[in-house]
Amino acid sequence: MTEDIASLETRIAAFDGPIRRWQDARERAFSAKFRPKEGKLSTLMSRMPPAAAAAAGVGSGPTEQVFALLDEICDQYAGADPQRCALIRGVVHEHELRRLLDEYVGHCARLLEKGNRAEWLDRALAAASIDDQRRDYRDWLMSVGDVYLAARAAGLDPTAALKRIGALSNAEGHPATPTPTRVALERFEQSAYFATSILPRLR
Repeated sequence: MTEDIASLETRIAAFDGPIRRWQDARERAFSAKFRPKEGKLSTLMSRMPPAAAAAAGVGSGPTEQVFALLDEICDQYAGADPQRCALIRGVVHEHELRRLLDEYVGHCARLLEKGNRAEWLDRALAAASIDDQRRDYRDWLMSVGDVYLAARAAGLDPTAALKRIGALSNAEGHPATPTPTRVALERFEQSAYFATSILPRLR
């Protein structure tokens, strides 16, 4: 297991430089169009679309290759035991690949809705589990909600997958979130967010 994790980390680490350079280029392009950063809110908001377009104009960078690797990682994660999943989370969070987890979850949700393939549900939830709410937990909840709605739109019931991937997730809380990821996934359908933001869209 240790050798296997070491090999996986080597593959993940190979993307550190390309991801960092691509993200830096996007940030420079965005900032160049968003300056100056002072002024009325309406003025600042008007600068957002051209700044976002400038960042997008940098291109997709290593996204395709990173997503292909994340396909493999998430497939491994969904079929592993909680101890191995903890090792995978630890490795991912040491490298720049972690910065693309949110985009990858959205990518899986779109493919899930289009293709009706349960593997994209597992991959999306595995990526959310690996992310472990390390960014804003509210954004994380919204991403899981998007996956849930995509599954339902594809005619799939995500309940079992939420519980299965939840059981592989971090059971410990951390400063970035009030609820451990294991609980947040296993009890997603009982959450206040689900009741106010997801359930009304299913009626």
